[in-house]
Amino acid sequence: MVLIKLLQPNADERYGVRQGYESATRPPETGLAVLSSYLCHNLAPCNVVCLDPDRSDEVLVECCMGADFVGLTDWFSNHERVVRIARMVKLSNPKAHIVVGGPNTGGVAQLMIQKHPFIDTVVVRDGEQALLKLADGYPILSVPNCWYRDEETGWARFTHEGFTPMAYMPLWDFENFENLDKRLVPYTTATAKMGETDFDPWLVPPLTMFSFRGCMKAIKEGVCSYCTSAETVGRALPADQFWQQLELLRHKYGAKLFYMADDIFPVSIKRMEHLAGAKPTGIPVPMIRAYAYMPDFIRFTAKELDRMIVALRTIGVFNLFFGVESFGMEQITRANKDAVSIQDSRRVITVLGSKGIRATMAYLLGLPGETHKSLEANLLSLRILLETGFVERVYLSVVMALRGTPMFDEYCRTPGICKEYERKTGRSLINDDNPDYPLLQRLGVEYLTAISPATLNEWLARMITTAEQYLPKHRVGGFSLESI
Repeated sequence: MVLIKLLQPNADERYGVRQGYESATRPPETGLAVLSSYLCHNLAPCNVVCLDPDRSDEVLVECCMGADFVGLTDWFSNHERVVRIARMVKLSNPKAHIVVGGPNTGGVAQLMIQKHPFIDTVVVRDGEQALLKLADGYPILSVPNCWYRDEETGWARFTHEGFTPMAYMPLWDFENFENLDKRLVPYTTATAKMGETDFDPWLVPPLTMFSFRGCMKAIKEGVCSYCTSAETVGRALPADQFWQQLELLRHKYGAKLFYMADDIFPVSIKRMEHLAGAKPTGIPVPMIRAYAYMPDFIRFTAKELDRMIVALRTIGVFNLFFGVESFGMEQITRANKDAVSIQDSRRVITVLGSKGIRATMAYLLGLPGETHKSLEANLLSLRILLETGFVERVYLSVVMALRGTPMFDEYCRTPGICKEYERKTGRSLINDDNPDYPLLQRLGVEYLTAISPATLNEWLARMITTAEQYLPKHRVGGFSLESI
């Protein structure tokens, strides 16, 4: 029997971004649930265990003793810990095949294979077929989406692209998770009050769902300059399967509050009406928050917007997360996003809010080209939008140029940034698989904007203060530079 241990380690010590919830407790990871359910459905015999991350690295390594495969989920915020755990696992269990996947691998996969001999394969994008074939003993060249080490040359090689058909995904659950009851307690305790007048959906992070892989904005207009996750191949979960998955989670865990983690959930009116029309009669309407794209909503006619709202409310959407990022024309254009006006945004948010769908507004400060004027526009917009009474959550962050994004490439083309980065870290930015992102945030402001880091911090503090005049502190998330 193949023994597989899966783990999404907690964040590295240097990353402490406020998530915009009262509790920082992380619910069971949907990505691992999807992987484990897929493996158990397609691979026999196997034993898959999703490890509880709230333990020391040493204890987690002990938990991996005897495992044939150890899969680690890599985000920029836990990359250092992923590498450390992988090294420790290989030392204690040399026969274990170490597989790293996750959102961060698209930018660091080749470097990880080149630099870390204890990591056997790195998976980019869809991981279901890759991990299944690795565990089932297929030759590496037949495994999709994998970076691996050539046995003869030692060079990093890539196999080929592959996409998991959403229609063939089995329903998933958390049955393979360690300490599941303990990990679900904060969520179930908070959601037990759903329906009461004082219920606050922002007390704890909700369970995550996916209904669409790929970013419709990236497909139509290209990837945003700061984005690592946008996939330009779109795949939708069948509508009946969408509701079956929600119902399964409700029956098993009492789950009623969800975060739809699609890059963009309302990809079209037709898709939303299809999902709404497939809702089985008699089942409770869940509470769903989801990402949306403001330029799409601004282009709708009044009739189209009303159709979208009816469909979203039928599905259960109560909040849409709009990553508007900046109301500065130059800044948002350089980020490869369509600019939107404060007036149009206010109109859309007001119409949505009056029909029961409130907004989360996300801003990215420090984008290349940032000026005092663009910061003034952002602060003004924040006040205007909060005054509608229909913005119930705000996310304020300093842009982070993650490896693998066009913005990171721009940083690598900026001689001053590269020289200063190497002087302060002793490492080459171009070849660093674990960049010092707080330092890069500061250098990006110094070299690619018209303001200083100190000035940016002042404006960030003003925006935080403004948001907290309208909202409880736990509904204001984001932040960074280091002095904030």
